[in-house]
Amino acid sequence: MLAGLAADGTYAAGARHTMDVSAEDAWRNWAEGAGLGRWLSSPRTALKEGERTTLKDGTEVLAVRVRPPALLRIRLTRADWPRPRTAQLRVLPAARGNTVALHMEGLPDAASRAGYIQQWKKALSGLETTPAKKSAPKKTGAKATSKQKTGARKAPAKKASARKVATKKTGAKATSKQKASARKTPLKKAST
Repeated sequence: MLAGLAADGTYAAGARHTMDVSAEDAWRNWAEGAGLGRWLSSPRTALKEGERTTLKDGTEVLAVRVRPPALLRIRLTRADWPRPRTAQLRVLPAARGNTVALHMEGLPDAASRAGYIQQWKKALSGLETTPAKKSAPKKTGAKATSKQKTGARKAPAKKASARKVATKKTGAKATSKQKASARKTPLKKAST
């Protein structure tokens, strides 16, 4: 079976990309207003579940499911298409940020499928941030020091000093038993 070919003879296309943004920012940047134009075409009015609108390219849209910030499922219809298409955007939690997943069903051929995949991959990888997302403050002044880059560092472990103490006492290399006892130095009780 060919990639993306459904049992009814139509094709499906999909693309996804993980971004270091919140689910709300991903939704705002990909499912609302101009954000929808990144992967389809911008709507003339806001998408509300059960309502119809038209995209700027003339495609009629029925908002089947609108579940911010996780799911947008729409039915697309055009006079020059033999059948309607279903498009879906999902925002999925990822280890770092969220994954924006785009999917469309009902495509007429493999060329249409390839075109959507190429368009979506380019949009997803090239436009991770937009003015809708607050940008990080600009760096000014001198180059950041290593402490600024990595944050505070932990104090080194005391294993080395325990070995030195054991070595000084015996004059020879400390055994593992001596190392263990050096690490477990008992607290002396204060005499009254």
